[in-house]
Amino acid sequence: MNSSLHTVGVALTNGKKCTNNATASRYCVVVVGGGIAGAALAGALARAGRQVLLLESTEVFRDRVRGESMMPWGVAEANALGVADALMSAGAHISPTWKRYTEGETAPRDLPMGRLVPGVGGSLNVHHPQACQALVDDAIQAGVTVQRGVRNVAVSVQGGPRVAYRMGGVEHVVDATPVVGADGRGSVVRRSAGISLQLQEASACVAGLLLDGVAGPQDHDVVMEHALGVCLLMHQGGGRARAYHIVSLEERARYTGDNGAQQFLADASAPGSALAETLSTARAAGPCGAITGTDSWTERPFAQGVVLIGDAAGHNDPSVGCGLSIALRDARIVRDLIMAGAQCANDFASYGHERNERMRRLRLVGDVVTCATVEPHGRRSARRKLFAHAMASMDAGIFPLVLGMFAGPEKIPAHLVTDAVLERIRAA
Repeated sequence: MNSSLHTVGVALTNGKKCTNNATASRYCVVVVGGGIAGAALAGALARAGRQVLLLESTEVFRDRVRGESMMPWGVAEANALGVADALMSAGAHISPTWKRYTEGETAPRDLPMGRLVPGVGGSLNVHHPQACQALVDDAIQAGVTVQRGVRNVAVSVQGGPRVAYRMGGVEHVVDATPVVGADGRGSVVRRSAGISLQLQEASACVAGLLLDGVAGPQDHDVVMEHALGVCLLMHQGGGRARAYHIVSLEERARYTGDNGAQQFLADASAPGSALAETLSTARAAGPCGAITGTDSWTERPFAQGVVLIGDAAGHNDPSVGCGLSIALRDARIVRDLIMAGAQCANDFASYGHERNERMRRLRLVGDVVTCATVEPHGRRSARRKLFAHAMASMDAGIFPLVLGMFAGPEKIPAHLVTDAVLERIRAA
């Protein structure tokens, strides 16, 4: 097979902004992965004057079951990165209120999502492929060089980070410091840097389905407890919404196979369901699939010349719905460090410390929410009642912990980051 080797760039080691007369083949930063985290970071760095190469394996972003709702603290990070307008242009929908239906209650409790973070009008829902494309387009407009359809990405960290990849029958090699791994859970950059993840086993399973033809008002999202777990409906505008079922691991196969979407809708709109009328005209607009609610993390999401962001650095239980917010905070912190001159491993130590504590707190939030509302147990109704009362009464031992899921994990008081709240719920 005929191919050629093309070396495109040299490492910039002075930690300063690239000069205006730098050639197109010279890059300050290489970002591997053009999803939410990678594209947002690339665009933000380019707007700050850095020359960035963004590598993405897909040529077209396609629908898969993944998080499409961004918590208010994540929207604040989008604002800080300068990508909020790009997301809104992609059709993002702001939900100022969530209505939560507790088992056995017909009237919902309102969660005022638009009043939790200053300057943020609520949670943000956006179709994932459209969001990714909008952020890539925004990055290109900012001056990022984007290569799509890349194959055989390999990263060498010996003697300075080097990225090799194949595109259009040509082998390319790029030197840059740092290399940012934003390439997801199976990150090539992470493996190349010898970074391993710790894993907390799943306690629940999350199934998702994109819907069209959703009826009724779309000025609020819905969280509804049911016999199998919890159902969520997140509006994207124009009658489109992403729905989720959070169920126990024993039900992980319930929404797979040829009848998965049909079963999904049947469970969400069962007689007596708060969503029965809303989903009466709804139809599947994408694949139905399920993922287990695992947590993974590393205390050092960096190595010499390499830093990881988004799922590449570890992911939170999707039951908590903070994946997009985590990705954008990662991008914002790493942007700020790179702009301050960060290149070597120790330069990213503060990011590692902050992220480790952030993920620790969100793991606890996930454990509390699934224990209280999803985990199969003879006293699950009592647990749900305790949890609902604690949220409604702003119980000092539970409410501030769960509030961190929406307003930011740093808002959780340190003394609550223990297993005491879990023990309290289990004893309900």
